[in-house]
Amino acid sequence: MIPFYNLLDGGREGEFFRELEDYFYYAQLHSQGIDTLETRQVSTHIPLEEIPSVMRAMGFYPSEEEIEEMLNEVKFSNYVDTGEQVTKINLEDFIKLYVNHRPAFGLSMNKIQRAFQVLGYGNENGDKVIDRGDLLWLLQCRGEHMTEDELALCLTTLLGRRPGGQGSESDTSGEAALTEEEIPAEITAEIFAGDILGLPIAEPEKKEQEKREMNL
Repeated sequence: MIPFYNLLDGGREGEFFRELEDYFYYAQLHSQGIDTLETRQVSTHIPLEEIPSVMRAMGFYPSEEEIEEMLNEVKFSNYVDTGEQVTKINLEDFIKLYVNHRPAFGLSMNKIQRAFQVLGYGNENGDKVIDRGDLLWLLQCRGEHMTEDELALCLTTLLGRRPGGQGSESDTSGEAALTEEEIPAEITAEIFAGDILGLPIAEPEKKEQEKREMNL
């Protein structure tokens, strides 16, 4: 396991590993029911269905297709030898799965800018932008399908604005209104990365964006 530990930020003794360990065992509690009064079963494993939640908690957001691939990889890992499917995973095997499937370099600003170069148009300031309506349509209909409610929920969560209520029909319209209120009519790659996704923008890019905004 040492080579896999070394591939984690900070290694076996680092903060990242401690957080991963905490999330792993929290997922174990979650699978048994957070509010249960029954005696908890001490285990070193979590059910396979908890894998996506722990991955996301660690900053890796696999697509539904990638999730299915990971689950099948674990589920059928011993099938040839035992003829049975695996239904749970321990921490060491989870770390191997995480290291083998996480993106090597994550989502870079260059990738986002290239997407806006292809999908966007030049506005009067010379920036490549995408209309808010077009962006929402692309997010909903291209790539993995998302319903309007799912997209509104994702965006309002990213923007830190969650309307109250328990998911009624009025809540959905409230989320849509917040989304429209928070997202400008024209979106640049920098706005999408920094203001919506919350990704850090390199200093030169940030200064250039501020310069353009001052000239408006």
